[in-house]
Amino acid sequence: MSSAPKRLLKPLIFATASSIRREIVEAHGINCEFVKSDVDEELIKLNFKGIEFNNLAMQLATEKALTVSDIKENYYVVGVDQVCALDGEVLNKPENSDNAFQSLKKLSGRSHFQNCGMAICFNGKILWQSFSVAELTMKSLSDQEIHDYIKLDEPFSCSGSYKFESYGKELFTNILGTEYTIQGLDIDKLMDVFIEEGIIE
Repeated sequence: MSSAPKRLLKPLIFATASSIRREIVEAHGINCEFVKSDVDEELIKLNFKGIEFNNLAMQLATEKALTVSDIKENYYVVGVDQVCALDGEVLNKPENSDNAFQSLKKLSGRSHFQNCGMAICFNGKILWQSFSVAELTMKSLSDQEIHDYIKLDEPFSCSGSYKFESYGKELFTNILGTEYTIQGLDIDKLMDVFIEEGIIE
C-alpha cells in the first residue's frame, strides 16, 4: 500500500539501480533521484574478506553512497546493499539460470541470512550507517521445483536467486525479519533517519 507523498526538504539521491528498491521508496511517498553507483563490488568483497556479513553489506552500501556523493555535491546520498550468506559463503546474484539453480539447490531445506546494509553520505562524508538481518528457512525443493520456479520468476538479478516480492515468498517455511530487509532496503529505519535529519517531513 502506498503512502501519501512526503515533502522533500533537502536534495536526496538513492545510489541504486534496483527496481524493487525504487518501488519501495516511491511507495513510501518519496520523490527523489536514483543514480547507479558503478563500484566494483567484487573488489570490495575481496578487500573486506573475513569480516562479518552484516558489516560487509554495510561497507558495500557505504562505498556506493560515497561514490555518488563525490559527484553529487550538496545531496544526501543513500547507499544500500545486500549480502546473502549461507554457512560462511556469499551467494551472489546469479545472472543466469544455471547459477540460479545452483544457488537454490544449496539453499533448499536450509536456513540462510539476508544482510541489508545502508549508509547516508553528504559531500563525501559518512553521516550514518546501519544494517538489518533476516533469517529465512527454505522448503526442501526438488530439482524440478527449482527449475519451475526459475522459469516463473527469472530471479537473475536477485540476491539469493529468488524474488521475495513475487513468487519467491512461497519458497520458505520460516522467516525471521522484515520483508523490507529481505528485499534489500530497510525503509522503516531509513524513514526515521530522514525525519530526524530534516530530509523529509
